[in-house]
Amino acid sequence: MPGLDLRKTAFWYAIAFAVSLTLFVLWPGLDIAVSSWFYRPGAGFWLAENTWVEGIRYLIWDMSILAFVLSAAAFIYALVRRRARGEGGKIAGYIFLLYLLGPILLVDGILKRFWGRARPATITEFGGDKMFAPPWLPSDQCASNCSFVSGEGSAAAALALCFLVLAPIARRVLPRAAFGVYAAAGVVFPAAGLALRVMTGRHFLSDTIFAVLFVTGIALVLHRLLLAERRG
Repeated sequence: MPGLDLRKTAFWYAIAFAVSLTLFVLWPGLDIAVSSWFYRPGAGFWLAENTWVEGIRYLIWDMSILAFVLSAAAFIYALVRRRARGEGGKIAGYIFLLYLLGPILLVDGILKRFWGRARPATITEFGGDKMFAPPWLPSDQCASNCSFVSGEGSAAAALALCFLVLAPIARRVLPRAAFGVYAAAGVVFPAAGLALRVMTGRHFLSDTIFAVLFVTGIALVLHRLLLAERRG
């Protein structure tokens, strides 16, 4: 992300977070309204049973796992070779820490374990036996691996940021047409990963929005620490 103005970006990030929080505080039923688009009485969230949809979901998930594993290996290699301060080492460390601190620790380690929000497919509005809870309030409707926030959504957000931070390198080494495909993949795959979590009844809209916001916040901090140019 060359030339990123961190102050301006942080300002707009804070605006986006405040607007999102205000939206769901004032209109908590938005989550149910959006999820209802993909629910059919008697059939439930029918897209969840589609093999093609599941195949796309697993493909996107595997891309995130691959990004995490490769970045960890590259970062360890850079440390061993004492190249952690080079471009490759910094980018590898950035991607590795982004996944570690975001999807793994914050999302799966804390929020999904303790927030207690039931998933859409399990609430009474969609044929389940759990009570709907707004995103900003902890609940007792889920014991583990709960809805807030989306784990796969946070991984999809991290994947998009991986594509973004690697874009300057990809632009240098790929032909123009191939780079166009790379750029399109960096948008399409993460966006599909986020959308499918809502469409299949696994997460609410707010689960995916705040997953993106939390991961983006971590990304900005890591960018300041690892990738921003130092001026002395």
